[in-house]
Amino acid sequence: MSSEEFRKRKSQIKGRMDNTINSLEEGQQEANRVATVAHNTREILDDLDQEFENQTGLNGKDIPFLFASTGLQVARWVILNELTKPEKAGQGNQKEDTLHKFQEKILQQFGADPEEEEGPYHASMEHIITKLGVPYDATAPLTKAQIDYLKGKSRMWDFDIESYIPTEKMNLFKGANHRYSTLGHDPVLGLIFGTGNIMTNTITCVKTPIAVKGIGIPVLTTNHIVYTSDYKDPRIATYGSTIVMLENVIERTQEQPSALVVSLIKQIIHIGTDLYTPCGIQIPAANLILSNKDVERLTKYVSAGDLIKVGASAKLAELINIIISIVHMLMYNPADGISKDMYSIRTRKIITYSNVIATSSNVLWVGGNVALGNKTAIKQLDIGGLLVMVQRLISDKEFIREIKKEFIFGSYRNMIMG
Repeated sequence: MSSEEFRKRKSQIKGRMDNTINSLEEGQQEANRVATVAHNTREILDDLDQEFENQTGLNGKDIPFLFASTGLQVARWVILNELTKPEKAGQGNQKEDTLHKFQEKILQQFGADPEEEEGPYHASMEHIITKLGVPYDATAPLTKAQIDYLKGKSRMWDFDIESYIPTEKMNLFKGANHRYSTLGHDPVLGLIFGTGNIMTNTITCVKTPIAVKGIGIPVLTTNHIVYTSDYKDPRIATYGSTIVMLENVIERTQEQPSALVVSLIKQIIHIGTDLYTPCGIQIPAANLILSNKDVERLTKYVSAGDLIKVGASAKLAELINIIISIVHMLMYNPADGISKDMYSIRTRKIITYSNVIATSSNVLWVGGNVALGNKTAIKQLDIGGLLVMVQRLISDKEFIREIKKEFIFGSYRNMIMG
């Protein structure tokens, strides 16, 4: 081996040794760095946790959204409570007056033959369109004395009603509790039976369910309702047939579909006028399962109006949350140095905080009124908003937890990997 080759070989060996030493030194430095990171894990995780809180905490730009969201949520339950405040039925009930004016405006679009007469199982179109009342609101029986009295005042009927005077005592209901006995006042079944009663001048009631082998079987009865020729003085007449009533409804619908349409509109509006009155409207199908007395008791605590109010309140609360979320996310600017996921946590915090504040204010307001002796104030508890708030607390907590875990442990993993 020549001296030149020897020097070249020596240089190669030295180079490899230097590379090995450098690699060992770099490895040692990396090992020291990882060891340092591992040794300071608690401090690093605490710093990352603080950094996460700093980035996701609400700042000056977020506060107006928090106030706007809270204000809308508070306005929601205040307005809903005002709109659903119970009012006595009849004159002076603003909601009822508004609905009746709407009914008149809608039903005027349908034509009626003034020469059309009424008969058993047949209400004239003019009667349905021009009169606000419904037959299943009748409470007094037809009597011979009443007929004679009205005849003395030159009142008339479209057909001979003498044979429709009840010869037996009818225990259909007692006074004002007719709402809990009649299927026309059921918010769901009334769409069938109430509409049918309006078309046929009848009233369909549910008697106390008969217990058969421990199972309550409801008994349906249908009675004729007799009006004078000017569609006044409704009286409960003899028993008819529920099946025949429904058959007449089907036949008339085939021949005169408009009769079904106007009767259904009238039925829906009538339920609307009764929803938020002191007696209220029973929950669907309650009197098919419970006795009339039990239905009356139940409705004092939970009515169909309460269920509708809870559902409407929850949907409105969700709608407000969606609108605030969309608008706040539109304000995201990457130049602020925060990721979109982290910014979305601010959005969720705005929604959650506003929901908690609004619901808490409702609970305090209701609690204060109850403490002052106004026990009916419990009906104004914002249950719909409360349900939405609980759902948001659960879902947002899980979302924030996942983002926080990814931020902290992702950042820590990057430190370890260098």
